Amino acid sequence: MKAVVTAKEMKMIDTFTIQNLGIPSLVLMERAALSMADHMTACLPPQTRILCICGAGNNGGDGVALARIMYCRGYDSAIFMAGDPEKWTEETKKQIQIARNTGVPEYNRLDMDAFDVLVDGIFGIGLTSRVRPPFDEWIEKMNAWRSGKKNRQIWAVDIASGLSSDTGQVLGCAVKADVTVTFGYKKRGMILYPGRDYSGRCYVEDIGFPQKALDMNPTEGFTYDVQNFEQLPERKNDSNKGSYGKILVIAGSRNMSGAAYFSAYAAYASGAGLVKILTCEANRIILQSQLPQAMLSVWEDITEDGYKELTEWADAVVIGPGIGTDPDMAKRIEAILPIIKCPLILDADGLNLLSSHKEWYKKLPESVIITPHMGEMSRLTGIPIDVLKADRAQKAKDFACEHNLICVLKDSSTVVSDGKKVYFNQTGNHGMATGGSGDVLTGIIAAIASVGKDTFHAACAGVFLHGMGGDWAAGAQSSRGMTCVDIIHGICQVMKKMEN
Repeated sequence: MKAVVTAKEMKMIDTFTIQNLGIPSLVLMERAALSMADHMTACLPPQTRILCICGAGNNGGDGVALARIMYCRGYDSAIFMAGDPEKWTEETKKQIQIARNTGVPEYNRLDMDAFDVLVDGIFGIGLTSRVRPPFDEWIEKMNAWRSGKKNRQIWAVDIASGLSSDTGQVLGCAVKADVTVTFGYKKRGMILYPGRDYSGRCYVEDIGFPQKALDMNPTEGFTYDVQNFEQLPERKNDSNKGSYGKILVIAGSRNMSGAAYFSAYAAYASGAGLVKILTCEANRIILQSQLPQAMLSVWEDITEDGYKELTEWADAVVIGPGIGTDPDMAKRIEAILPIIKCPLILDADGLNLLSSHKEWYKKLPESVIITPHMGEMSRLTGIPIDVLKADRAQKAKDFACEHNLICVLKDSSTVVSDGKKVYFNQTGNHGMATGGSGDVLTGIIAAIASVGKDTFHAACAGVFLHGMGGDWAAGAQSSRGMTCVDIIHGICQVMKKMEN
């Protein structure tokens, strides 16, 4: 688990490190520049010509220090100071003095054609307003320069200038970086789209913020790393099929058997011991042929008295994939919700029904995970999709807090919140924009939640594993041609790799 920070959180960690722990700001700045110089030295041949475009703040000071270090390593490195000299911070003034003493060339005019690499050190993580002239013109020139000839690169210091470090939104215009070297912790805006596209390849460098600084200034956001992912439940040799969760999947309707199949199949692939599908009679033969290991019940054979027996059997319940929204289904779901005592994963048509039956919020069980995509979230909240996308983490957190549930807000950059913490997912790819992918996710989450895993971390782990399965499928099948079944196969491969 790794921290993901907002600009405010990063500033608090930075200030605590300097003021309370006594590590000088110039030391952190020098370490930041050294870490970035090491990456550049490893990637760029000695004849590379580098221009560091530096603003007045400490981000610019990092850029000046980088220019000097690369110059001292034999690179043709130079500086262009952007902005008002009267606004230079004390640290930036000091770095400029050192660079001038060292003999680093300094340009008074932004002439980029003579260079192979530009370093963006204009704005840091504190930018919150729209980029103003002349900075917007310089940023547009940098992007045009980058696309004008092959092999040109832009490296961003800490964050690409023009991005909101909290939301990933472009504040008027933003530098399109090929590489970003960020310091201390990853910023939210580098994970969320469109910021992820503008950040290029990202490196997170430890420049000396002690663990105590993070402990004293904890962050709301976190992410998982492939190398240290240990969220899947343990399995023991002395066990049986009842040891690994019993899942009730309420899914499917006439001509919609696939949703039930994908969700139930994914649950098995994610480690569930037993799965029972509750669906309509029309799906009986189809599902028993496709997934014979799953038990099956049909609405036509069950009275309301039988609902309690089904829900008491389950360790986790999925409601929604492909069930439809007709009045009869609404009555069935309304009758089932109050008697569920285990974790509930509410998805798809379950969410569509919830959006038109607001009184159901009071009937939901104690542990609820909802998995809306942006359209479903818009129906639940009444907030337009573009507004949701502009600050998805905060919107998910607010909704989870308001309704005391866990919100998995699905999109190109999925976030999960319990109303207090926010998980930022970094796995997955555009090939997962395919029918049935969401149904697969519900099955994965249910499998993890059914074995006693904390529901919030079960949701986070499920999203992570879902994306990992998608990444495997993209590699095996291509992102254009993959299907949700390929994602399920990918999940099995990923878990095999984790076990090994």
